[in-house]
Amino acid sequence: MRVLRILLLAVVAWGCATNPATGRRQLILMSEAEEIQIGRQSNEQIRTQMGVYDDPALQEYVASVGARLVRQSHRPNLPWTFTVIDEPAVNAFALPGGFIYLTRGILPFLQDESQLAGVLGHEIGHVDARHSAEAYSKELGAGLTLAGIGILAPSTQAFQGLAGAGLGVFFLKYGREAELESDRLGVEYAAGAGWDPRGVPGMLGTLDRLDNMGGTRRGVPNWALTHPPAADRVERVQEAVAAAPPASTTNAAALERHLDGLVFGDSREKGMVRGSEFVHPILRFSVRFPEGWEIINGDAQVSAVPSESSNVAMLLQLAEGSGSVEQVAQTQMTAGGWRQTSGERTRINGLDAYVGTYSGVSGNTPVMVQAAHIRSNDRTFVVAGLAASNAFGSAAGTFSTAIDSFRALSTAEAERIQPNRIDFRVVRPGETWESIARAAGEGGVDAATLAIMNGADPGGLPRPGDRIRIVVGG
Repeated sequence: MRVLRILLLAVVAWGCATNPATGRRQLILMSEAEEIQIGRQSNEQIRTQMGVYDDPALQEYVASVGARLVRQSHRPNLPWTFTVIDEPAVNAFALPGGFIYLTRGILPFLQDESQLAGVLGHEIGHVDARHSAEAYSKELGAGLTLAGIGILAPSTQAFQGLAGAGLGVFFLKYGREAELESDRLGVEYAAGAGWDPRGVPGMLGTLDRLDNMGGTRRGVPNWALTHPPAADRVERVQEAVAAAPPASTTNAAALERHLDGLVFGDSREKGMVRGSEFVHPILRFSVRFPEGWEIINGDAQVSAVPSESSNVAMLLQLAEGSGSVEQVAQTQMTAGGWRQTSGERTRINGLDAYVGTYSGVSGNTPVMVQAAHIRSNDRTFVVAGLAASNAFGSAAGTFSTAIDSFRALSTAEAERIQPNRIDFRVVRPGETWESIARAAGEGGVDAATLAIMNGADPGGLPRPGDRIRIVVGG
């Protein structure tokens, strides 16, 4: 036992080092070279799975802001990259080794370039402070401890979403002190590069207003789910702002040039939620989920759940495999651990389909599944309703209605489906956030979101003559 204790102490001593960015000692179970290697490998996964937003000018602009900040950082020699990913959620995150990501969804809520610099500086701070490496090390340690007892039930594999399986470690929630450290470093880097340091508390204030709104989450988690509350951090960061070198650059016009026309919400490439309908103009199909259910558009899977129940759900995804639609259905469902109780070949809105009922177990709960494998445009889609066995009877009719709504889109229909985008207009006398939101039409956003997007309190009024951001339908 004494030898074991000595070895453990040696490992801890080897892993601990004083971080120059924070001045504190940390236990990091990876070298800088390993950080970079992990970051590079994960970067490829993120770019493939989440997608890079197709706007070279915007990508170059964000990278140029990041490069100026890196010159102020404590680890300027890392292979820093800055990428806007094609996700509608409001978030930003960093990987070990200097890989920084913004969702396109956060950009409309940044008021000027100083706030963009604040977000990027904050994420650079996480890398400099080695928070991501520290969190990754802890997750690795937990994974090593639990590896022997972790079991993935075969019955879940047929519908395992890639994002949930592979990317969770990228969205680990840092502790409050880590966030405060990154806030401070973000202020330091932004001000050192010439931007107004008040952009950091300004950005945090906007995110706090968004946090208070709540709302649904689609694909990548929203900021509130991966960061501690922003409200108290606004006050705490003021000390760093006061100590920062004097700087006043905001460059609102530069940011807004790149926001004009930015896709807001779901994109054509990943499909769009329109009320209770999910449409995919690239893959050319549409399916209507039960009215009132929350639809979550993930990277590999679309899911829908009712707000009042947790024992039923619906899923939509591409099905792998070749052969007839019946063969694909049987192969996929058997591989997933599901036992067929009934099934038949049929046609759904003119498309070849196989609809089956299956039973299985998820955890310790008996589950029934009604799944339709549908062939459309040389692809096989699966639309499935899942329910605990004791709830399946009452849910089966709802599942059938949604399954029967699946249809192919014509080329003309698909071309008419365009995403919502950011636009600008001038406030007229007498207008309110509510009236502006109504005037934007079906493609717009609600009044509170519109106000927050423009850096305003949702309870106030827009000022006549101001140029504001709005969201317009495609």
